[in-house]
Amino acid sequence: MRRRTLSTALTTALTPSEAEDRSPQLLMESTGIYPRVIRLAHQGQADDRLLASVVSFDGPSGFGAIWESTDGGETFSRVGTVSDEATAGGEGICCATLFELPRDVGELTAGTLLWSASVGADAPQRRMSTRIWASTDLGRSWQRLSIPAVAENEGGLWEPEFAVTDDGTLVLWFCDETDGERHSQKIVQQTSRDGITWTAPEPVIELEDPSARPGMPNVRRLPTGRWAMSYEICGPHDLCRIHMRTSDDPRSWGSPTSRDPVIRAADGTEPRHTPTLLVDADGSVLLGAQMHYTAQGELSAGNGQVALRAHDSSLEGDIRWVTEPVPVPVEDPWDHYCPNYSPTFTRTHTGYLLEITSAPTDEGACRPWYGSLGSDAGRAHSD
Repeated sequence: MRRRTLSTALTTALTPSEAEDRSPQLLMESTGIYPRVIRLAHQGQADDRLLASVVSFDGPSGFGAIWESTDGGETFSRVGTVSDEATAGGEGICCATLFELPRDVGELTAGTLLWSASVGADAPQRRMSTRIWASTDLGRSWQRLSIPAVAENEGGLWEPEFAVTDDGTLVLWFCDETDGERHSQKIVQQTSRDGITWTAPEPVIELEDPSARPGMPNVRRLPTGRWAMSYEICGPHDLCRIHMRTSDDPRSWGSPTSRDPVIRAADGTEPRHTPTLLVDADGSVLLGAQMHYTAQGELSAGNGQVALRAHDSSLEGDIRWVTEPVPVPVEDPWDHYCPNYSPTFTRTHTGYLLEITSAPTDEGACRPWYGSLGSDAGRAHSD
């Protein structure tokens, strides 16, 4: 089957009723993968600005490209670059996250920005690392803060994610492939009181099936005060289905070997691959994913076109998820690092639901796109 690009998909995915919304636009003309976007909330007069990041490349060198919007996501401009000697040497960089500290962590003040990525995948005899950079000037300049983890073998360290507890502890999650014989991949966590010195990694989700690959954690605080973690489980038996668990404390998630229920929509369809979470302004929870499947396990008509929303913000018990259209539809995404891979969402101060995601060009390059739906974006496709 021919894979169509985002620009091709737009000719059929946007309906006349959505004409008042902001149609997708290119964020940058060059490579941009693994997008992230946040709405600033601890910057004083700069609150409500949007900051976005993508992983990009200049020849063999990799870096984080930082973008800013001061008009609620209508336009973005490039404001910063994240790199160091490891990313500049062609060792490989992937899977970054962008985070604003909601409170002080040691000497790091509330509002400090953190950017973390998986570094070293392309190095010979690789020893991958998880690296953290910090910015105190709205993303204009970045300094490396710490290297919490370095792989003990050639296994990968992927997909960092942050949260801060009420007592000012910084928590870092990432996916660990270094225990390959017993666990093809597991989700682990480390904690720090200053962002510099870290505890040893400990398992959060470490399933008994050695072929199972839990990964791609996203952690958000719910309106109830509890915490939610979305994640996928890939592997020959799990097929990158998406799961969720909740906790009173983001440092404690229960048994690492427990399996949480598969997330499905009310119509029986299900999202798979690269889940991301947004707690929306009304307290509902939006779940993005790369792909969407029917109840029979086939690609659905909503593949690349929809996200799931739950209006029960506790995410406990029998949660009802319904599908809704996404701001940046990508037609026919498949299991590949580019098309609609790990889409990111935020709600702007002007009321729009904004999404950034990636899509391939006809020439095979990967470009990031952004777009917005208006205040009625929560309308459901399925009941």
